[in-house]
Amino acid sequence: MTIWVAILLGIIQGLTEFLPVSSSGHLVLFQQIFRVNNNCLLFDVVVHLGTLVAVVVVYKKSVLEIIKHPFGQKAQKLVFATIPTIIIALIFKDFFKNSFNGSLLFVGFFVTAIIMFITDYACKHNYQYKSLSYGNAIVMGVFQGFAILPGISRSGSTIASAMVQGVRRNQSAEFSFLMSIPAILGSLVFELFDLGGAGLDVSVWCLILGFVASAIFGYLAIKLMLKVIKKARFVWFGVYMLLLAIFVTLNKFVLAWF
Repeated sequence: MTIWVAILLGIIQGLTEFLPVSSSGHLVLFQQIFRVNNNCLLFDVVVHLGTLVAVVVVYKKSVLEIIKHPFGQKAQKLVFATIPTIIIALIFKDFFKNSFNGSLLFVGFFVTAIIMFITDYACKHNYQYKSLSYGNAIVMGVFQGFAILPGISRSGSTIASAMVQGVRRNQSAEFSFLMSIPAILGSLVFELFDLGGAGLDVSVWCLILGFVASAIFGYLAIKLMLKVIKKARFVWFGVYMLLLAIFVTLNKFVLAWF
């Protein structure tokens, strides 16, 4: 892996982790188009840590509150949201693992496009007024579980599921981003188990620059996403994902460019 590829992968991971466009889907697509074979699990761990840092920096007050009050409502709701995600991840583990070959990428992109259009409609026609309940948290956790499939946006599906239920926009966003902390930590645990002594063929500079790129662009993506939520302009993400889904579908069944 070259330094430039490491930086680019870090940027893609940082931006797409928190924008409603699917980070896993874009990484799979990037690797297919440019024939980049990233088999370095250590690098994956490092760039995920970068996005984790971004969330902690933006929501440091909430993170400190959870640490100080581990049995408080916010911490309990995170647990309620994480449990269905873990259950879905374990039940469909093999299915999700096999899907990273890109065979169902077009499906994931179409699903995310539909979710964005529904969210945009809900924002313009429904009033988000209520606080997040334990039931809302569980539903968000279910959506997060199925968002493991490449192409389905984790942030987009969880925020959308909360807002459609009538949860206030800012609270929907905050809880979605906080949910990413145990989700990212969980994925890191699985990757570390698989790591062993393999996947270490990468330079220190690639690791450092990949980490920095994912952290910086993850931070910027969260800030941008908060503005999008405030203005309720999800339709453009829907259009982008729809065009991307059509492109991937045409490539898979007609063009076969990659």
